[in-house]
Amino acid sequence: MIFKKEVYFTRDMEDYNRAKAVLVDHGIEYTSKSNPMTNPGRFHGTPFIDASAAYEYHLFVARKDQERAEQALRSEGVK
Repeated sequence: MIFKKEVYFTRDMEDYNRAKAVLVDHGIEYTSKSNPMTNPGRFHGTPFIDASAAYEYHLFVARKDQERAEQALRSEGVK
């Protein structure tokens, strides 16, 4: 993403939601992106892949907020 920096990446949805809450609590605007590791197409799953780890979650912030966001995530024990 142009003019954005990734500050968080996980495959755990609970951690992802916790990280988003930290950014909101600190007044930091973010953009999120999630995508499956595999593209199951019409199917609702892929054999031998744990559904809880099948998605990647990314959080991006403006470059000017990168340091503040990383510090907030560290202070809350998210990273």
